[in-house]
Amino acid sequence: MITRHTVGNALVLHPRERISPEARTVALSVDPDPDNDIVILDLQHELPFDVWDTVATELRRQRLRRGIRLVVCGARPETGALAGQWLSDRLGRPVIAPFGRMIPGAAGLLFVHGTDLGGWVCYRRGRAPAWQSKRYPAPAWDGAATDHLTISSTCAAEPLPGGVWLRDSRDEAAIAAHGGRLTSAMACLPHAMPVLVGCPGTAPLRLDDVARFWRGLAPQGREAARFIQYGPVALPDGEQFGQALADVLGCSVRVFTGVPTGRPDDPAMFTVTADGGPGWQVFARELAYGPRAALGATATPRILSHRAPAELGEPVGPGVYQYAHDAVVEVIPSGLWLRGPLPSRDADRIRAVPLDPAQARLVVDDPAPAVADRHRELAADLAARLDPATRGRTAVRPSSLVAPARAPAPASGARRHAPDQALVPPVPAPPTVDLTVAGPVAAPVAAEVALPAVDVAFPAVAGADARAGGGGPSWASAPTMALPVHRPTAAPARFQRTPVDEARGVRPGPDLDEERAWFRRAFRRQIAALAADVARVLAAHPALPDGADAREYATAVHLYLTAVGDGVDQALRSAEPGGHVPFARCVAAGTRPLPVHSGVTYAAADVTQADLRRIAQRRVLTDWGFTNALAEPPADLPGDVEVLIWSATGRRTGALETGDGVPSRVLFLPGTAFAVLSVREPAAGAPGRLLLRELSAGDVAADGRARYDALALAALDRHVAGGAGPGTPVPPAAARRFVGVPGLR
Repeated sequence: MITRHTVGNALVLHPRERISPEARTVALSVDPDPDNDIVILDLQHELPFDVWDTVATELRRQRLRRGIRLVVCGARPETGALAGQWLSDRLGRPVIAPFGRMIPGAAGLLFVHGTDLGGWVCYRRGRAPAWQSKRYPAPAWDGAATDHLTISSTCAAEPLPGGVWLRDSRDEAAIAAHGGRLTSAMACLPHAMPVLVGCPGTAPLRLDDVARFWRGLAPQGREAARFIQYGPVALPDGEQFGQALADVLGCSVRVFTGVPTGRPDDPAMFTVTADGGPGWQVFARELAYGPRAALGATATPRILSHRAPAELGEPVGPGVYQYAHDAVVEVIPSGLWLRGPLPSRDADRIRAVPLDPAQARLVVDDPAPAVADRHRELAADLAARLDPATRGRTAVRPSSLVAPARAPAPASGARRHAPDQALVPPVPAPPTVDLTVAGPVAAPVAAEVALPAVDVAFPAVAGADARAGGGGPSWASAPTMALPVHRPTAAPARFQRTPVDEARGVRPGPDLDEERAWFRRAFRRQIAALAADVARVLAAHPALPDGADAREYATAVHLYLTAVGDGVDQALRSAEPGGHVPFARCVAAGTRPLPVHSGVTYAAADVTQADLRRIAQRRVLTDWGFTNALAEPPADLPGDVEVLIWSATGRRTGALETGDGVPSRVLFLPGTAFAVLSVREPAAGAPGRLLLRELSAGDVAADGRARYDALALAALDRHVAGGAGPGTPVPPAAARRFVGVPGLR
């Protein structure tokens, strides 16, 4: 039985007597959707088999006419996508549902993320699912922070509910500790995208990694970017983060002096201490830095926005407030400056003093003893009136110490230190810091690559390599680097057996050093010949990772998608070790970053009725080769059985297809399991049909899998009933890749 309640801005449907705390929190905090009714399914792992029919009935009773924004609490991530398509088909209304894990952010934000591209997806009857946004409500910059990107061998860009985080990619423990805090506390600002740089407790981040991320941003993302130094950054000695970044990028950049928290329409902004905790609430919130004509030249940041508590007095100028009849308070990047009505001649140096995350500076002008006493008295009064959090972290400093009189120029070779350097010790720079800015990025180009001739031997069987001595894999030191060719197989078809680790196309662990070394030796000519073309393709697709390893993996995918890879899948399905194994592992590494296809995919099969009956008796089919399918119905594949697969994590290879490739190809990694949903034998001239669903890692052993199978089956049946249309031709040379049943050989 389903119970319904209206809570806040949402309709909550739940099978229990009480609404769960998770669902109640979401309902009370979520903002209203101007175009859709917000419906929360509070399932909490209690999913009776007929729950979806009951949900559909309850929604009909509400007589709702707009679209539905569906939030699923207490169920696995794939439930949202399956339920969204099923309810849209059943109700005839657009349903916006999460594809991936839904993560509540600050102030009611709903962020959808996964190991692959996740987000809010709109499902409509008879139409392909359409990705809408990563966040709800969606900020103007939402599309600029959607993917988890590999920036370099040590740096990753991770999307957060409130922005994006450039951080070290090696210390998972430190990243997890700070990531949870940023996810729950950082505000999502509608027109400004915070870009956090660095992670406390990890190695300093390099500025060239920040520059690489910047070059991959679209103009809209660059306009919205606001950099925040969240952890250690390798900077030139004595340089400020914002100024060094502007010099490296060669353009103006905007920097937040703290992390915004609270509601997006009126966020608080606190500095970041050395351990990543909140420091003091800043006065100067946003600074602008421009590149200098020469490194080392003095430059003062421009304050773009600031906080002015009522205690400062009435405004008398930009960032200046009348505190007393004879004194004003000016907001400066490092805190506040209490001075006379006219600024002193050292104003530029006081305004250029860097911010100290640990304490706010209240700079007091002390030009003459009588005036200094008056200013110190006013400063003590002002400090006592500030809010407790700021007051406890405020240090009063005379201007003569903050910006002392200019000293004579240092002798040749001597190092000059900033007067206040002891208060903010700079992060030590590594032995070498690459501050070179790349030239203009080329415009996007078509992903068409002319492949050179292949000089790899093709033995007749997969295990033709010589067995090497020692405990390593046979291919690691084999004298001949070989890939297999495709050989016709005799009927009847056989189910694949589970290979040992040495024969698997996806390595059990993350280390691919041996596989990459093999690939370099085997395909050195192809890697060299394709280097420029692969780099051009990656530059045209900023969401894909770059770097030496990424380019090699992309080259492996290029080669697999051509005739070079024709025999690889057959060899993997034989469960025998050989040169195809390291090649397949490099291909898999290059396939993972590609875009995910969620929904129906198409293939064909030529199997006997006896084989179909054997397939129908199995609940799960596991394919130990790459499974090739199509995102669009094919026009002319051979075989008398239509194969439809509901994809959850299949990758679209269009970005890496060659000129005569298959742009609509969807690739499933070796070891992917598929649930057998329905089998129909050919009869009376009608083709047979095999309906499958890709299983996630937790699906294979789950007792309650039937409910997800039912949703996928309903969605696949709906596509079958709607008709496939004229179909998309498949090049004859590639057609064989799309004919077969996953799990058979």
